[in-house]
Amino acid sequence: MQDLQYSALERVRVSRPRDRLTHLERCAEGKRVFDLGALDETAYQAKQTTHNWLHARLCRVAKSVVGIDNSALVPDEGLTTATNGTIVRENIFDLQPVVDKHGIPDLIVAGELIEHLPDTSALLSTLKATPSLKGVELVVTTPNACCWHNTLIGLAGRESMHKDHLQIYSYKTLRTLFERSGFRIDEMLPYRARFPEMIEGDSRPVATAARVFQTVVNGLEIISPMLSAGWIVRARI
Repeated sequence: MQDLQYSALERVRVSRPRDRLTHLERCAEGKRVFDLGALDETAYQAKQTTHNWLHARLCRVAKSVVGIDNSALVPDEGLTTATNGTIVRENIFDLQPVVDKHGIPDLIVAGELIEHLPDTSALLSTLKATPSLKGVELVVTTPNACCWHNTLIGLAGRESMHKDHLQIYSYKTLRTLFERSGFRIDEMLPYRARFPEMIEGDSRPVATAARVFQTVVNGLEIISPMLSAGWIVRARI
C-alpha cells in the first residue's frame, strides 16, 4: 500500500477498476464465508433470478456461505439459499453466536453494507474485539464518494444515491476509517460502475440509454480510476 501524506495535491496510485462481483467470487473461492447484510431486502425478490445477487454468487464458488442479516424477512429457523448457503437472522455487530454455531470463517464479506450503517467504526471495532475472528480475512466494498457517474449526472442537477445510504467514502477517508479502527489494509482496489437494475428491468429506451452511459463511464474509469464507482478493501481482523 502506498504511504499517504494527506496533502492536497498528493498523487494517489490505484490500479485499473475491476468487476466487483467477479472479484468477490475470486476472494471467496473454496472458503468458508460469512456474508454480512446478505439478504439485501431492497432488491431481494428481483435478485433471486439474476446473476447480480452477491450472496448467490458467493454460494457458487465458496465451500460454505453463512449470511448474517437482521431483516424480519429472515425466518427464525433461517433461510436456505443453496446446498452450501444459508441466511440467519443475527446481529452483524455481534458475530460470536454465529461463530459458536457455524464455526470460524476463512473470510468475512461486507458487500455494499457500510454505507448503510450509522456507525461503521463501531462495526470494525466489534470485529476487532471478537477474539475468535483474529486473523480472519475481511473484504469490504462500498461506493466511491468521488465517482464519474455522479459527477456527470450532477451536471444536470441530479444525484444517484440509494435512499438508505447514510455515508459515503473517498479513497483517503476510507483508509483513515480502517486505520483508526486498528486495521492494516492489505489491498484497496477500485471497481467499475454497473447499472444492472436499469439495464435489465426498465423499458428498452431506458435500458439502452443506461447501457450507453455505463460504457462511457467505464471508459472514463480506465482513464481516471480514482473516480471509479467504488472501492474494494481487503484486510485482516
